[in-house]
Amino acid sequence: MLNSKIIAQMPKVELHCHLDGSLSLACIKDLAKNAGINLELTDEEILKKAQAPENTRNLLEYLARFDFVLPLLQTYKNLELAAYDVVQEAAKDNVKYIEIRFAPSQHLQENLTLEEAVEAVIAGLARAENDFDIRANALVCGLKQEPIEKLSKLPLLFDKITDEHLVGFDMAGDELNYPQEKFATLLGEITMRGVHVTLHAGECPNCEQNVLDAVEMGATRIGHGIMTKNLSQNQQTMMVERRIVLEMAPTSNFQTKAVETVAAYPFKDFYDKGLHVTLNTDNRTVSATTLQKEYEKISKWYPDFGLADFEKINHYAIDGAFIGQAEKENLHKQFSKAYQALSE
Repeated sequence: MLNSKIIAQMPKVELHCHLDGSLSLACIKDLAKNAGINLELTDEEILKKAQAPENTRNLLEYLARFDFVLPLLQTYKNLELAAYDVVQEAAKDNVKYIEIRFAPSQHLQENLTLEEAVEAVIAGLARAENDFDIRANALVCGLKQEPIEKLSKLPLLFDKITDEHLVGFDMAGDELNYPQEKFATLLGEITMRGVHVTLHAGECPNCEQNVLDAVEMGATRIGHGIMTKNLSQNQQTMMVERRIVLEMAPTSNFQTKAVETVAAYPFKDFYDKGLHVTLNTDNRTVSATTLQKEYEKISKWYPDFGLADFEKINHYAIDGAFIGQAEKENLHKQFSKAYQALSE
């Protein structure tokens, strides 16, 4: 088992991080002050509202925690600050590349447009890049439970916003009641524009068909993908051959009841089969975690998962990142050099 000091020194990539679920306590208080909202809560009370309990009953109870912070994220200033904060926290984990996803339709209560919401987040990412040794990009996220008429506006964002920080599209939310097949037309509008796609799928029990549907609809990455474990060997082999990246997040995966025991957690089995697994926080605040803690969990659960294995999953993440080939090659070289130094 690797010690925490070595894990802290590892450069990391994070592909699956939600903006509104990953705000630091200090940031939440600043956002409230900017919004003119007196929380009248102690730090402990704020965290109780923003964090999901360890024994969350299901995915929907977990998702309810986002309702607390959303009123604080309705202005350009606060969205910019929030994006900056998440990158700052990731940099503390020695993350060198991160993609942060958010649903712009959730931030329009004070008359921001969809474009302005995206531009605010991009501005925060860019400011953080100037202050920390990290690259940060944004993914637009649609929520499955929203009306399709509302979701249909999201593809147009990729026509209107040409900033290099906007790199992909995701769909999240209530997977159980809104299976992937419902969004085939919407995803066709996205992929026809050449936009990179990652989709939440396989996070709830017995929803493995959503994983297959997501791949069929153009996703090169799967958010969580726990139920890939229920796919046939041929189907798993297909995912290996197509280099589909699984964005796994141990703490979150247990909280949402995608899995309930370490013995049933498929991370190591996936890895041993050659599936392109990666490690992520999902929601730093809602899950009360950091990427450091996620790495420590994997190291504890699988003591033989060593430095070279962590390096490999980071190379998987780089391969799956929604960036150009030249930037990927630079990251591969940077990570290979850093991990070699750690092994000496």
